[in-house]
Amino acid sequence: MAAPDMDGFDIREYGASGGSDEPDTEAIQAALDECAESGGTVYVPSGTYVTGPLRVGDQTTLHLDAGATLQFVGDYEAFPTVESRWEGWNQYGFHPCLLVDDAENVSITGRGTIDGGGEYWWQFYDAPESEIPDGLQERLAEFEEKNEKQDDVSSFTHRPPLFQIYDSENVSVSGVTLENSPFWNTHVVYSENVTITDVNIANPADAPNGDGIDIDSSRYVRISDTYINAGDDAICIKSGKNAEGREVGEPASQITVTNCTVEAGHGGVVIGSEMSGDVRDVTVTNCTFTDTDRGVRIKTARDRGGVVEDLRFDNIVMRRIACPFTINGYYFMPLDSDAKPVDEGTPMVRNVSFTNITARQVETAGFFAGLPEQYFEGISFNDVRIDATRPLDATDLDPAMAYDYEQTHALFCKSIADISFTDVRIRTPGGPAMQFEETEDVTIDGLRVPDDQDAPVVSLTNVGRTRVRGCAPQSESEGPFLEASGPKTREISLAGNHGSLAAAVEIADDSDATLERS
Repeated sequence: MAAPDMDGFDIREYGASGGSDEPDTEAIQAALDECAESGGTVYVPSGTYVTGPLRVGDQTTLHLDAGATLQFVGDYEAFPTVESRWEGWNQYGFHPCLLVDDAENVSITGRGTIDGGGEYWWQFYDAPESEIPDGLQERLAEFEEKNEKQDDVSSFTHRPPLFQIYDSENVSVSGVTLENSPFWNTHVVYSENVTITDVNIANPADAPNGDGIDIDSSRYVRISDTYINAGDDAICIKSGKNAEGREVGEPASQITVTNCTVEAGHGGVVIGSEMSGDVRDVTVTNCTFTDTDRGVRIKTARDRGGVVEDLRFDNIVMRRIACPFTINGYYFMPLDSDAKPVDEGTPMVRNVSFTNITARQVETAGFFAGLPEQYFEGISFNDVRIDATRPLDATDLDPAMAYDYEQTHALFCKSIADISFTDVRIRTPGGPAMQFEETEDVTIDGLRVPDDQDAPVVSLTNVGRTRVRGCAPQSESEGPFLEASGPKTREISLAGNHGSLAAAVEIADDSDATLERS
């Protein structure tokens, strides 16, 4: 074996040639292994190096020069079976293309490209059995025999992630391009002190499960100045699924995302639906989301359990999105299901703040739904602009993937303990612009709508207490500013409004709500 030169461990000195279809796996892995014994830098010079899966060890910097590509082979036989975490469960599946496992002080740097060769794997997704090679069928059967848990997305172990950081500490990734992942692109799981900065992540729009970055039961994670064009959720935060996730009990926490650009994907920043081990202390600032289906999306369901809390989203611009704000307790569930007993499987979302956000060319202004047995709480908006005039048929997407909900342009809110809006501007092509059902406490301060906004602007059905201040009735629309109905609608308070707003409040006969003015 060649010894490293003074500048580090050059993979060419270990036999890597590049420029051919013959894998350089052994040479590259030899350089990585020797580097991990003493520490240093493994250099990948300009050129294309075909390789099987690789592991990066302790004290190692893997540096890809500009023009260098690690091209992972399209060959399921080259990927051994490993145990890892797959969509919230510890399961067996294919070895990740590039893996940092049980390691400390690792860096992936340079201006090169790490290409997962996803096209090879995507062809087998949802393919009939007759089109899947016998050997691959045997591998998949092996996984199914070893894995006790199955559900509607049990195909997640059928393809490897491109890059996984597993049970590791002090890992940084900068400069490189990560593209064409067979499964998730970049997966950070059971790790801490991870930095991802100035990275390009790209998957085609039709890449199945082509998430950009998944932060999974990890803490002290920082993502900045990164470009993501993903085939699924762009940045996703997770912490395990259902009973196993609660038993493992490793939260995703102390996470910051800043100065990131998301061009496409199913969501800009997504939390869940695997959040059973809790998600807390997340800050997202100075980002743009374009064509991302949803913008900020929190998704959960019964039996998940766990708490999502203390999240801050600030200074974000969104454009051409089906729904910019989604908090959904009914992920793949009927929206109008009856209340269930509260137990360890009942999820909670609380203390979520949206500030200084502009969302243009969106279809539905927002969707917020807690559970009837456990209302979500502490949702606030401050200085937010929403233009929800994009046609509802601009995409074939509903706001939240909850069943039995008829999509409208309105900001919809149901089963929330308290939600507030301060200095919010909203435009919808019809009324109401804001619709609240089965909600305990609503505060609206300084809501602005166009003068010709269709009435009613605000609709209340079984809302316990509503405070409205700093608002004015529309000057060019007939009908009420606020319409209230339902026997649980109790108190409507008006204070410091402009014009005769009280005259623009209409209370239905089925409600005994009182109207207070000051």
